[in-house]
Formats: sequence, C-alpha cells, structure tokens
Amino acid sequence: MKNYDLIALDMDGTLCDDNKVIPQENITAIIEMQKMGKTVAVATGRPESGILPYIKALELEKYGGYVLSYNGGRIFDVKNNKVLHNVLFDKKFTEMIMDDVKGSTITVTSPLDTKVVAGNALNPYSKIEANVVGLPFFFHEDFLSLDIPMNKLLLIDCPESISHWYHILKEKYEPQVNVFLSEAIFMEITPSGINKGSGLKALAQITGIPTKRMIAMGDSFNDIEMLQTAGLGVAMANSKPGVGEYADEITLSNNECGVAEIIRKYVLNM
Repeated sequence: MKNYDLIALDMDGTLCDDNKVIPQENITAIIEMQKMGKTVAVATGRPESGILPYIKALELEKYGGYVLSYNGGRIFDVKNNKVLHNVLFDKKFTEMIMDDVKGSTITVTSPLDTKVVAGNALNPYSKIEANVVGLPFFFHEDFLSLDIPMNKLLLIDCPESISHWYHILKEKYEPQVNVFLSEAIFMEITPSGINKGSGLKALAQITGIPTKRMIAMGDSFNDIEMLQTAGLGVAMANSKPGVGEYADEITLSNNECGVAEIIRKYVLNM
C-alpha cells in the first residue's frame, strides 16, 4: 500500500456532517494521524477566520497543520499563525463583473478575514454564507469604492438566477478568471489558475511532501481539481453528481464519517 503523508479535506459535505459539525470519529482519526507525524490540511472556500473553531477541534495548531482558504488562493500555517501563500483577485474583473450583474438580484460578496462585504443587491440568500462562517455581513452601495484586497468573489442568489449568470460569466471570462459553482446558490470567481488543486501544488512546495503522497477528499465541483492532483483522490458518497468520476475511490458519506474511514484505511492501516 502507498505511503501517504498528508490529507487535504474539504469542509462542508466532507469533514462536517449535514449539521455543519465535525463528528467525533473524524476528529479522533485526524488527531491520531497527526500523532504519527502526518500532516492535515483543511481546504475550503472560506477565509481561515471562518473555520477557527474547527481548527481548534482538530488540534492543527499543536501538530502543525494548514488551511487552504479561498479555494486554494491562500495557504495559512496554523502553528505559526502565518500566511505562506496569497493570490489576490484583480480589481478590474470585480469592476467588470459588477457592471455585468448591475440591475440583477445577485448579491456580489467577498469574504475577508474579519467580515463579509457585499454589494449590488440583497436577496433572501445573501447572508447565508456569512452566517455559516460566523462573520458579520456589511452591504455597501459603493462596493467598488472599497479599497480592500480581495481573494475571490462569491455571487449569491436563488439557484435559477445563479445558473443563468454562471453560463454567461463563465463563457465571458474564462480563462482570465475561474468561474465555478460550489453550491446551487453560490457562484465562486477566483484568479486564473487558482483552485484547490493549485493550492495542493503550492502546499507541496512549502512542505516538501509530493502531491503523490497526498490524499484529497471532497464532495463538490470546487473539489475536482484537488481530487485530480492528489495521489489518492476520494469522493464522498454524498458528492454532487459527476464529482465521483474524477476520484480514485468513493467512500462513505459525510454523515457516516467517510473521512475517518479513509484515514484508518490508508494512513493508520487499521
């Protein structure tokens, strides 16, 4: 059996159950592998500040884990409280996209370290992500005047609206930027070439652990590049349609502790 030294875990739908809680079975397995000297990275679309309680539960600070935030746009060294890799979103694309969706019901947001800033419009879905990550939500009529570095844009609306604008913006802007869906109500736009797979490659350079000795686990469309990059890509049983086609293996669902199952099988050799 191959020797794996690092596991990269998506959050929602993978590490967490449907109640947004990490099952104790997953926590125990993750801590056990870290005691063996193995490395754990959490790969998420959220800012690292939005997952602090999860990081604490997994003891990443004690053992030296990492957070790949903003879908791989930033790498945070938990133990040393230090950003090691950071790619910012070009403001010119923010201006162009804001002009495109002007007059629509789309909420254009950007999650930052301490808050979520938003503009263009408000709808019933606007604050969902801010509430999930536990950050305050601020709507700005003058969103484009904000002089704040941003790592990505998150466009939020009902599934029908997001689907409509997804096809328009993807056709117009790729490959200048990445346009993808993380949920039916969430469209994410990141700098060109930035995804969880590119984040794994950057982490390989930082840690010296080759991607072939990494396991990646995920359930959604923004996990596909990560599943393809790692030596072992594992999709959850609850994955979005088609995601499993890009994985080497499909494990139990997030509610059945599929993360712990893979750690026991490939790292703890139980």
